[in-house]
Amino acid sequence: MSTAKCIRIPSKGAIGGLEPTDYIPLDTVLSGKPNERGRSLYADQTGQLDAGVWECEPNTHEIAAAPYDEFVYLLEGRIDVIDDEGNTESYRAGDSFMMPRGCKCTWDVKEPVRKLYVVLTAESYKE
Repeated sequence: MSTAKCIRIPSKGAIGGLEPTDYIPLDTVLSGKPNERGRSLYADQTGQLDAGVWECEPNTHEIAAAPYDEFVYLLEGRIDVIDDEGNTESYRAGDSFMMPRGCKCTWDVKEPVRKLYVVLTAESYKE
C-alpha cells in the first residue's frame, strides 16, 4: 500500500518559509534588484521534478537558454516576457505559461511577482 499523500500548494495568503534564492545570475540583470526568495514545496525522489513558490522584486533580466522546462502560474504581479525575436507576451496574476528548456528571452518584471512553479530538469530530455 502506498503512503504517498497529496500535497497542498498554497495559492492565497502568506506563504511562510521563503528563503533567499539566486536563480537569476547577477550578470544577467539589466536593471533593478531582483531580491528573489523561494521555497520548494515538493521534490520527487529523483530530484528531477520540483514544485514550489518563488517571488522577486521588479527587475529586467536575460535568460540565455532556460536550463529546464518550467510551468509558471502567477499569483501576484506582472511580467513582460520578450522572446529572442523581440515579441512580447504580457502575463499578470492568474495567468500561466510554459517556458521550455532552451528558451531564450528577457523577463521584464513590472511589479513584485509571486509565482507557483513546476520545474522538470530530467537529464533524458537534454540535447
